[in-house]
Amino acid sequence: MRKLLVSVCLMASAGLAHAGLFDDDVARQQVADLTAKVKQLQADNQQRLQMLEAGNKQVLELVRQIDRQKEEIAQLRGLVEVLQFNQEEAAKRQKDLYIDLDNRLRTLETAKPAGPESMTEQQLFDAGVAQVKAGKHKEAIATFEKFRTDFSDSKLTSTAQYWQGVSYAATKNYKAANAAFAAVANNPEASNAPDALLGLASVAAASGDKKTSRKYLVEILERFPQSGAAETAKKALTAVN
Repeated sequence: MRKLLVSVCLMASAGLAHAGLFDDDVARQQVADLTAKVKQLQADNQQRLQMLEAGNKQVLELVRQIDRQKEEIAQLRGLVEVLQFNQEEAAKRQKDLYIDLDNRLRTLETAKPAGPESMTEQQLFDAGVAQVKAGKHKEAIATFEKFRTDFSDSKLTSTAQYWQGVSYAATKNYKAANAAFAAVANNPEASNAPDALLGLASVAAASGDKKTSRKYLVEILERFPQSGAAETAKKALTAVN
């Protein structure tokens, strides 16, 4: 009987020991599984962070490219503004001198056309300006040449020479335009000297000489800071710089 009880006790103890070992294996496996999951989550998060950083870098590079393009566009607009200097803008800056030009032109249009030989000083000058406005630059060049010959002592001589320079520039005769504008710009009594300097800057720019063009723009600001031409020069210099 005693031997039977001892055998039963030994069997019970062996069962309990086996159960304890089994529970430890399960726990270790669960810990290992959780550790693996944590590592996987950490790896996933790291990958997501790397993708996010790469995306941010691409966005920043696009922003930089757009900013550079904006700067280039601003510079090009400034150059275009210089190159687009034309007779219409010149007419606006000279409006104080020609406030009654339209009335005179209407009178000329309704009156019997007079030949160049019979035109008065003012009529010949107005006819040349009208030709410039109409885009008849070859005719305007001839008209102003005759004006300067017939009325060399006229107070409008420098202004006529300026308009002649405008027509020369429009026909891409830059050498003649440069000479006409320079004569006006160097005349201390010429009221349109600032516009002539702007014409010189425009001719230089159209000829590809940006350095000389910039020099004339700076000269306008130094000699005629309050003129209308100075405002155009400021914009052009700002865009180029």
